[in-house]
Amino acid sequence: MIVRGLAAGLVLAGILACRVVAQEPAAPPRETPPGRAGSTFFESQVRPILAEHCYRCHGPDSGAGKAELRVDSLESLLRGGVSGPAIVRGEPDRSPLILAVRHEGDVSMPPKKKLAPGQIAALTAWVKMGAPWPAAGKVSAPRPTAGNSPVGDEPARQFWAFRAPRVPAPPRVVDTQWARSPIDVFILARLEAAGLHPAPPADKRTLLRRATLDLLGVPPSPEEMDAFLSDDSDRAFEHVVDRLLASPRYGERWGRHWLDVARYADSNGMDDNLAYSDAWRYRDYVIAAFNHDKPYDRFLQEQLAGDLLAQAEPARRDELLVATGFLAIGPKMLAEDDPVKQQMDIVDEQLDTTCRVVLALTMGCARCHDHKFDPLTMSDYYALAGIFQSTRTMISYRVDSKWNATALGGPQAVLRLEDLQQILDRHDNALVNGNTNRMAAEERAAHAALLEEAKKEYAAIPKAMAVAEGRVGDLELFLRGNHLTRGPRVPRRFPTILAGHDQPPLAATQSGRLELARWLTSPRNPLTARVIVNRVWRWHFGQGLVRSVVNFGKLGELPSHPELLDWLATRFVADGWSLKTLHKRILLSQVYQMSTAWNEQAARIDPENRLLWRWSRRRMEAEVLRDALLAVSGQLDTAMGGTLLVSTPFQNLSESGAARNPALYQSMRRSIYLPVLRSAVYDLFQAFDFPDPAVLNGDRATTTVAAQALFMMNGQLMNRAAERLAEILLSGADHGDRDRLERACRRIFGRPAAAEEFSEWESYLERYQSAAASTGERPERCRRLAWQGLCRAWLSSNEFVYVN
Repeated sequence: MIVRGLAAGLVLAGILACRVVAQEPAAPPRETPPGRAGSTFFESQVRPILAEHCYRCHGPDSGAGKAELRVDSLESLLRGGVSGPAIVRGEPDRSPLILAVRHEGDVSMPPKKKLAPGQIAALTAWVKMGAPWPAAGKVSAPRPTAGNSPVGDEPARQFWAFRAPRVPAPPRVVDTQWARSPIDVFILARLEAAGLHPAPPADKRTLLRRATLDLLGVPPSPEEMDAFLSDDSDRAFEHVVDRLLASPRYGERWGRHWLDVARYADSNGMDDNLAYSDAWRYRDYVIAAFNHDKPYDRFLQEQLAGDLLAQAEPARRDELLVATGFLAIGPKMLAEDDPVKQQMDIVDEQLDTTCRVVLALTMGCARCHDHKFDPLTMSDYYALAGIFQSTRTMISYRVDSKWNATALGGPQAVLRLEDLQQILDRHDNALVNGNTNRMAAEERAAHAALLEEAKKEYAAIPKAMAVAEGRVGDLELFLRGNHLTRGPRVPRRFPTILAGHDQPPLAATQSGRLELARWLTSPRNPLTARVIVNRVWRWHFGQGLVRSVVNFGKLGELPSHPELLDWLATRFVADGWSLKTLHKRILLSQVYQMSTAWNEQAARIDPENRLLWRWSRRRMEAEVLRDALLAVSGQLDTAMGGTLLVSTPFQNLSESGAARNPALYQSMRRSIYLPVLRSAVYDLFQAFDFPDPAVLNGDRATTTVAAQALFMMNGQLMNRAAERLAEILLSGADHGDRDRLERACRRIFGRPAAAEEFSEWESYLERYQSAAASTGERPERCRRLAWQGLCRAWLSSNEFVYVN
C-alpha cells in the first residue's frame, strides 16, 4: 500500500523508545552544553534563588557550613555533603534539596522561613528537567556594576550579533543557471564550496500543498490544485503566492506563530488560574496586523507603547490600547504576599520577554548578576526595568491582585471602568484582610455582594487587557536580585553594548516605553531586523539561519549563512519592514521550491541539512493537523474573531473545573480561536507539541510519542472527521467506488490515485464489509463503517500528516 500509516509507526516507535530507555545505562553527571533552554531557565529562575537564600551559608564566600554542602556549582550539588548528594537529576521527589525546601525531610531549608511556592516550584522543575547548569565552572557571588563595565569596550562589539548588518555582495557561483535570486546565490555558494548540489525542484502538486499549508495552515482544495496545474505561465507560482498572502487565512496561520513568542493565553496559570476574559482582543489584533501587512517596526511599537501612540492618533485609540496586551498577558504570581517582589517579578517577565522576542538576548539573566556570557550588566537590566516598573500593569500589588484594563469606546466608559476597578480592589482587599482579622459574617457578606455586583457591571464594559503609564522613576540596583538590599540608582536607558554610553536621558514625566520602542525599531539597531527575518526563515524551513532563534548571544549558535542573514535583514528594512514581501521573496526562491530528494553523499557531508541541499520534510503542527482534518472533512468553520471562552471576570478556572471542560474544544472554528488555558492546555495540542503558553517559544519541538498514535487511532476529533468524510464520499450521485476513491485521494492528498492503490483499497472495503456483516450488522451500516475505517487510515497516513 503506497500510503503508509502514521499510527502504527508511532506505536512501534513508542515501544522501541521505552525499550531503549529501559536498557540504556545511566549517563554520568555532566553539565548541560550551552545554548539549551535549560540554561536560560537556570539563570532566570534558579540561580537567583540560590544566590538570595543559600549562598550565605553554602556559597563561595561562606564555606560549606556544618553540612559540608556547597550549592554554587552542579558538581558540588551532585557530590553533596555529609548526607550525600543534594539532588538526583530528573527526580525531585528523591532529591534532599527539594525535600528540604519543601520542609518535608529531616532538614528544613531555609530554616527560618519557607521559600515561596513559586520558588519551590522553580527548583522542582529545574531538578526534574535534569538540573541544567551552564558549563562555566563554579560561580562566585555576583558583583554589581554601575554601567562602567568593560563589556562596552570595542572587543565585545565585535561579536557578530552586535555589529551592524551590512549589505553583502552576492558571492560568485558556478551553476549560474540554477539561481533565480540572491537567496539562491548565497545558498548555492555554500553548497558548491562543500562539493554539493541542490535537490531537483518539487513537482507542482507538492509545491502547492507545501505553500498552502505553510502560509494558510490548511491544505489546498481540489479546485485550487486544478487551477495551478492548468496555469502554464512562468508566473504561475507567483500568482499562487499572491493569492495566498491575500487570504484572511494567512493572518490566522502566521498570527499563531507570533502568539507563540508573545506567550499568548486566555488564563493566568500559576497559583491562581484566573480567566483572561479579554485577552482575545489582542489575539484578533495580531491576526489583523498580519493580514494587513502592518510594517513590523510599527507592529512592535504599538505592542510596547500603543497607549502613548494613541495620544496622537485618537481615531485608532482602541486598536492601539489592545496592542499593549503584549505586555499584559504574561503569567503573574497573584498570591505573592510581598508587593515589591510581585511587581518586580512582573517587570522581569515583561523585560525578559521583550528582549528575547525582539533582540534575541537573555537580558533576564542579568537580574542578579552581570550576564555570565554576554556583555549585559546588572545596570543594563535595572535601567530597562525602570522603564517597565514605571508602567502600570496591575491595579495593585498584593495577594489576589487584579490586572489593569482599559475601557474601549467613549470617555464615560473609561471613567466608569476606572471607578469599578477601585471598587473591586477595595472589596477584594476587605475580604482578604477580613479572613485574617476575623470580620463579622454580616460585614463579609455585604462586601461579597457588592463585589459580585461590581464584577457584573465590569464584565459588561468592552475593555482590553492593556498597560498604562504608572508612577515614573528610576530603580536602584538590587544586589543579588533582592529588593531588600539595594545598590546605586540606575537611570532608565538602553543596553550600552547596543546603544552606547552617551544616551540622552529619558523624560522624567514618562516611562520611556515609547522611546524604547523607537530605539528597538531603529534601522541602526543591529538585532531587531535580523531576529525577525531569522524567525520567519525558521517558520518556513524548520530551522533558522541562526538555529537558537531566541538567543543571538554567546550561548546561542552562530549563523549558518551570515551574509544571507544580513542581506535579508537589510532588504527587509529597505522594503518598509514588510513581512509579506519577505514571504514572497523566500517562496519564489529555488531554495524554497526544492524537493525532498535524498542524496547519499550530501547526507554524509551535511546530515542535518544545515546547508539546505534539499527541502526538509516536516510534520504538521498541532493546530494545522486539527484544521486540516476539519477542512478535508467539510467541517471547518471559517468565522473570524471573538472568544469561545465563557467566563466571569477573574474567575478561577481551576477551582471551577472550567479549565478541564472538554466542551471548550468542540467548536469547529480554526484552532487559533480555541481557548489557550495555562496549566490546562487542550490535550490534542499537548500531544502534538504545542508550546507552554507561560513562556515564549520561537522554536517548537517535534516529538514522536505513543499519545499521538492513540489520537490518530481513536481520538474523538479523528473519529468525527472520518465519519464526516465518509458521509461526503457516499452522498450525491453514485458513480461507483472507483470514483469515490479518486475523489477522496484528490481531496486528502491533492493527487490522483495510483492504479495499484485502487485494488488495495477496494480489497480493504470488501474485507471490512464482510467482517462487519458477520457480526449481524445491516449491509448499509457495514458499507458506511468500511468507508469510515478507510478514511481514518488515509487521515492517519504520513502522506497526509507530513509536509513534503
